[in-house]
Amino acid sequence: MALADHEKRSLEEIELRLSEDDPKLAARLTRPSRLAVVSGRAGRLLGGLAVYLVGLLAVVLGVAWGVVALVVVGAVMGTGVFVGLIVEAWRGQRR
Repeated sequence: MALADHEKRSLEEIELRLSEDDPKLAARLTRPSRLAVVSGRAGRLLGGLAVYLVGLLAVVLGVAWGVVALVVVGAVMGTGVFVGLIVEAWRGQRR
């Protein structure tokens, strides 16, 4: 949904006043954040990979230590990542 011309002008006026009133804040707001570099789909992918690796580590440690609960938690984490990927793919096809 695009903004109307008067809304664009209002936002430009607000931006101009902000940069005049507090130039440091305006510069900080216009600079992209470090988290913006890894966002959206790439962030979800990296997060899923991290959860999968932690789950795999939990399974391996659970087997090595003989702790069934740790194996179950790791298996649930690993399976959850794949379920999440399937759900994400299904949502992408519906759009």
